[in-house]
Amino acid sequence: MLVLASSVAFAQNKVDAAHAHSARQTTAVMPVPKVFASALSQVKAKSRVAVLLPSKLPAAFARVKYATIQAASPNEYAIDLYYELGIGDAGFAAFFSGEAHPDDGLADLGDVTKVKLADGLSGYFRSVSCGGSCAPANLWWMQSGTLYQIQLVLSPALPESDQEKEIVETANSAIIAGAR
Repeated sequence: MLVLASSVAFAQNKVDAAHAHSARQTTAVMPVPKVFASALSQVKAKSRVAVLLPSKLPAAFARVKYATIQAASPNEYAIDLYYELGIGDAGFAAFFSGEAHPDDGLADLGDVTKVKLADGLSGYFRSVSCGGSCAPANLWWMQSGTLYQIQLVLSPALPESDQEKEIVETANSAIIAGAR
């Protein structure tokens, strides 16, 4: 009887492990927004960094049309999103990057709020700040030795709590989707 109970427990653990693996595989195949398609293939061809991109963008970014590669090397990637090209910062919408083993870490960031992210990760959020011009909302987090960053151009009139919600949901979408 003890052998049977152990066999049942072993079989259940295998089923639980298979289900967990299957669940992670399911989330890893979540589609990436179409705007990332060409940039993603080019970045993956050059970078060994796990590329984390969201499976969905906030509704305010529905008009984003272009993705450009700012960096793609074995240890980093950076992708910019634009509403329009050729008009400078006026057309800029968002930024997504990953840098393996960065020289500067999260301890060097100033004026940030610690936030909880998916998979038990911690992130550091900085809201939109305006002086002569406005800087986008930012979120940084470390995952498997890689420093990830997201910038979203959000309205400075949007309450800081709503800015945090938008960027955290975007980051969680990327974390849950997994490496692309």
